[in-house]
Amino acid sequence: MGKKALLTYALAAGVLIGPLSTAGWAAEGHAQADPRPVGVVESRAPLNVREKPTVYSDVVKQLHPHERVLLSCQKRGGWVDGNPVWYRLHGSKGWVSARYVHNLQPVRPC
Repeated sequence: MGKKALLTYALAAGVLIGPLSTAGWAAEGHAQADPRPVGVVESRAPLNVREKPTVYSDVVKQLHPHERVLLSCQKRGGWVDGNPVWYRLHGSKGWVSARYVHNLQPVRPC
């Protein structure tokens, strides 16, 4: 097998495997040793990021389904489908309901 074919296979494997591995996450500008917990948006439609931890607060932006986000901390806020927990996003003044974000690591209280 030629060098060009090997390179093509290696690149294809990297494209398929990279985003699913921790190396793919680190390659997107996030250090592997980042202490902030990661969350994944678990909704079918865009998720509203709110100014305060309540559904009555202004929407500051939206997140896409299955998007990964860094979480700063958690606190109780307005209830959303039986869940009163809200996560503050890292690097943003916004809050998202824990009902629609699955935390992949424990999240400290605010």
